[in-house]
Amino acid sequence: MRKGWIAVALLAALIGLSCCHVVALGGLTEEVTGLLTQAEARAEEGDWAGADALTHQAARRWEEKRFYLHTTLDHTATDEVDLSFSETLELIQCQEAGEYSAANARLIRQLRLLGEMELPLPENLL
Repeated sequence: MRKGWIAVALLAALIGLSCCHVVALGGLTEEVTGLLTQAEARAEEGDWAGADALTHQAARRWEEKRFYLHTTLDHTATDEVDLSFSETLELIQCQEAGEYSAANARLIRQLRLLGEMELPLPENLL
């Protein structure tokens, strides 16, 4: 009987940690996408310096969690986000409005998908 309780406790701990992970990842992706959305608005206004500062802030926030993200997520997905940040930052420097908007939108979508793929949904579990 004791082994049964140990198994239940381990399962409960795993479920709890999984829930914490989903909440933490959701908070991070929401924060970063919020900054990128603000950067897009600044770029549309012609404030490229403001867009650059906000995008760098988003990239730093992402980089702060790099170890955690590489530990808990698929490396390919996190590497693609890293590359998208590099592309977006380069396009800000060039002030290419159309290409920047497309790259920024792609980056925001990648981040949202990253958060969605960790949710306990039937399509993610099967």
